[in-house]
Amino acid sequence: FYTIIQNDEELLLLSLQLIFLFVVLSVCQVEVKEGAESVLLPFTTTPELPGDVIVVWWCDKPNIIFPHVYKNGCDQPEEQDQFYRTRTKMNEDLLKTGDLSLTLRRPMEKDRGDYICDVFSRNIRREKRFHLEVKGLSVFHHFWLSVILIICVYHC
Repeated sequence: FYTIIQNDEELLLLSLQLIFLFVVLSVCQVEVKEGAESVLLPFTTTPELPGDVIVVWWCDKPNIIFPHVYKNGCDQPEEQDQFYRTRTKMNEDLLKTGDLSLTLRRPMEKDRGDYICDVFSRNIRREKRFHLEVKGLSVFHHFWLSVILIICVYHC
């Protein structure tokens, strides 16, 4: 497939179409069932990242919130949204390995949405986008969880 570009407007239009195509195709789709132990949002970049690197996982639901923030060589729980504070984890040796993946423990339907990981330092700027789909428990599972809870309340 090829096209002949006759003027600057056609070149701009083609460039915008390619950018749109790149953005649409570059969103990583991740699916998990509610109640799973955890879900991984995988992101690996170049190893041996500089010590001044900042890694920010954020989402827009409906306001911008921060599930996880890493800077100054360690996690920054005080900058995390309360909803995620005890449920996220990144690898401890992320600067050495370049593995910036985020593990989200106990995913629930409220976690569904778009997540963005921004990585930056003086010489680095990287980004990866994810769409997390959390499938709810079936009516069957809710029924049996209720039965188990009732049994525990009356027999424990």
